Amino acid sequence: MDKTAQKRSLKRKHQTPFKSPFQKDSASRVTGNDQQTVEQVKEKLSVINKEIEELKSQGLKEEELHTHIDKLHEYNEIKDIGQLVLGRLGQ
Repeated sequence: MDKTAQKRSLKRKHQTPFKSPFQKDSASRVTGNDQQTVEQVKEKLSVINKEIEELKSQGLKEEELHTHIDKLHEYNEIKDIGQLVLGRLGQ
């Protein structure tokens, strides 16, 4: 079957247009609860940004955090291997 025949075949199977699961009217409405949620999230974001700035002012750097995370991953992998070895020795 050539490409145009395939396209016609697909068009026959799916003749209805795509319908979004979201209603245009309901998606554009913002309720009071939604507005409160937005405000709460903005407030949390502000608190977190202040904490980040405080940590930076204490001399901590984001690069150091990544280094510590990498070291923790390595430690956990070594610990898992050690537990596996001890488990096999205990059998």
